[in-house]
Amino acid sequence: MSVSSIMMSSHWGREVRHKYLVQESKVLAVVFPGQNYSAERSLLDYAGKVAAEYGCDLLILEYGYQIARAGFKREELDIVVEECKAALAAVPEYEQLLFISKSMGTVIAGRLAAEMVMQQKTSHLYLTPIAETLPWIQQSRGSVIYGGSDPMFSGQYAAEIGGLHNIRVYRIDDANHALEVGSVNESLAVLLVIINFYHEFFRDALQG
Repeated sequence: MSVSSIMMSSHWGREVRHKYLVQESKVLAVVFPGQNYSAERSLLDYAGKVAAEYGCDLLILEYGYQIARAGFKREELDIVVEECKAALAAVPEYEQLLFISKSMGTVIAGRLAAEMVMQQKTSHLYLTPIAETLPWIQQSRGSVIYGGSDPMFSGQYAAEIGGLHNIRVYRIDDANHALEVGSVNESLAVLLVIINFYHEFFRDALQG
């Protein structure tokens, strides 16, 4: 596996480094961090590791405002989407795309997929989506994992996607927006369950 960085200037005046891991796959997994949840944190780190285990190439995105240590403003979301689109355009074309996204990243991933000609060959792993993601989930295929105690994604939103044929929905009881529960040991046990859901996602996506 070769590891490199795709370096690009950003709106926030800092150069971003998108990590690119290549093992000569026809499938690219792309990691979209959350607003304040980096790709190095457990949910996304392990999702990327599982993707690599399934032989995928991996593009780990970095947002300009994060590297600049700047506060994020909602009106800047379009800029983040465009910069992510530019990063994806900088890598070779793949036969299939797998988008792994967390929180605000689920909005970016959904929008980006909808704007791409590759949409029909893109599967999503939406982690703790937010209400704004619902329209994109409804036109996607893949999996959603959310916490039963996540204030940003209520049961009402989950009900809206529960009957979709192309989306598997997993609810983690008592988990918060980070998919963590009361104690460290309990959270680690939950993480193991979530990683099993990751395996299901990759098996389904790569067989489909």
